Amino acid sequence: MEKKAVWFSVFRRVVPADYEEWLEKMALQGWNVEKIRQFDSFRMVFHKSEPRRYRYVFDLNAFPKADYRNTYEQFGWEFVGQMASCFVWRKTYTDIRPESFSDTESLVKRNKRVKNAVTAALILFLLGIAVLMAGIVVCGLRGLWEQVMELALEAFLLAFIAGYLWWVTRQIRKNLER
Repeated sequence: MEKKAVWFSVFRRVVPADYEEWLEKMALQGWNVEKIRQFDSFRMVFHKSEPRRYRYVFDLNAFPKADYRNTYEQFGWEFVGQMASCFVWRKTYTDIRPESFSDTESLVKRNKRVKNAVTAALILFLLGIAVLMAGIVVCGLRGLWEQVMELALEAFLLAFIAGYLWWVTRQIRKNLER
């Protein structure tokens, strides 16, 4: 069986609709994922098979209701897996691409949930940077230059991640405006 690993797929396709489209294109080329697991956001393994027409749904739902899975399954959706609070569903089709969200408002709510989650993470990283900067000032005043360098490196890494999260929120915001 032929396999293909894709690294950081979720981090490169941050808008849910873009991620869904990418998974669908992979399936049309015969690259299918059997099950999505917790750490597949870092490394996802696809298996070569017959090309399939799937409609994928990437649904961020931190607090799903008791009937969440049943509702999707009643409408013919297959649960592919979950990465943190993101549930991935798929459904085969031939002619018309099925919609998972019954109206535009539901789709917009899903996209806003994703944007809000990323924004919350961005705020936490910015707070972490502020704390590290305060630590740099205190250590600098005390002449603890080794600690200043360590804190500066940590602040740089957090700033890099915060920059990425800022970019993600911009991408999602652009998608919301379409």
